[in-house]
Amino acid sequence: MRKENLILLKRAAALAFVVLVVALIVSKARQMDWPEVLEALRSFDVPTVATAFLLAIPAYLACAGFDLVGRHATGHGLTILRTALISYTGYFFSLNLGALIGGLAFRYRLYMPYGLAGMTISQVIGLSVVTNWSGYVLIAGAVLAYQPPGLPPGWHLSSAVLRTAGAVLLLVAAAYIALCAVRGGSTVSLKGSPFRLPTMRIAALQFALSAISWGSIGGIITWLLQGEVSWFAVMPVLMMSAIAGIWSHIPSGLGVTEVVFLSLLGHAVPESRLLAAVLAFRIVYYIVPFAMAALAFFYLEATAGGRKAG
Repeated sequence: MRKENLILLKRAAALAFVVLVVALIVSKARQMDWPEVLEALRSFDVPTVATAFLLAIPAYLACAGFDLVGRHATGHGLTILRTALISYTGYFFSLNLGALIGGLAFRYRLYMPYGLAGMTISQVIGLSVVTNWSGYVLIAGAVLAYQPPGLPPGWHLSSAVLRTAGAVLLLVAAAYIALCAVRGGSTVSLKGSPFRLPTMRIAALQFALSAISWGSIGGIITWLLQGEVSWFAVMPVLMMSAIAGIWSHIPSGLGVTEVVFLSLLGHAVPESRLLAAVLAFRIVYYIVPFAMAALAFFYLEATAGGRKAG
């Protein structure tokens, strides 16, 4: 009964959060001057947009490399190129569609035709998830500890509180590094399933790939804001929007990301230009790479027959 009550409580809390988020999105949408937003979008010239895509390339490549960490750790025989395509496809499908495609189930679907054992696939996916969030913890901790963002008027959080939060995140990153240094290569049990801890070398690669990914994403938004705010101001907001998007279960965090940016940076940047930058960012980091991931998915499906990982 306790377990069932806890599940019901979690579902109720998730539903309440979604209702709150949708209400905030609708409220913000009604307040926006949409003609101004459209004018701000039209102000992005070709060189500006082209540069945004160039800044996105490291993030695209980093995401394609997430599953290569698992390939190295497990030693499965799937080629580097095919593993990278699966990593890229799985990441951007999950980013854009989330729960609609079943998240982890979709990643399993991409690997199953190649004859990999279930535990091998789990290990690859688990390391990919850890890789993605390792840099998140490291960058969020460093930014908050070094240069806490200026919060909107009325937010009663001191810089000391933000620096403390940053220090805690850095400690989490340090703890993971220490665990890999001491127990790297050994097997532990997670929810009854064996999981091989990464070595220090693999952990360093995880942090590097993830830091490149998150740093590049923040660079895209900072560039599109054209000097209105610094990268250090953008990163905490980006990271809060990522968590809010996950909690909301709304595909691609549509509306959620926009509301978080408007709420936390609206005091520093005119809202029409801020929203235009976030919408342009969606094209660069969500829509275009998702279209490429769809093409990669059809290619993987068409060429999977008879290929085994060995």
